[in-house]
Amino acid sequence: FKMKITTDLRKYSAPARGSLAWKNIFKRRTAVERVNAYLKEFFQLNNVRYRTGKRAKIHFDMVTLVYNASKLAADRIDAQFIQQQAA
Repeated sequence: FKMKITTDLRKYSAPARGSLAWKNIFKRRTAVERVNAYLKEFFQLNNVRYRTGKRAKIHFDMVTLVYNASKLAADRIDAQFIQQQAA
């Protein structure tokens, strides 16, 4: 997997494709893209209609806060449910 990037930047990436580092980066990237798609689909982030960036930023912050809080609550309920089943 060793190839100089300077030969062709579009063809060869910094962590080589197929390497362990590239797979880890790709996993993180796909997780972020899944969350972005979820927020656009269910929280209407693709329909933000504010003229100023401030209000759009506040809208985005509120949506991410609600999303993170709901995921945290769901994870805690799930962990509690698994703990009850184990007992």
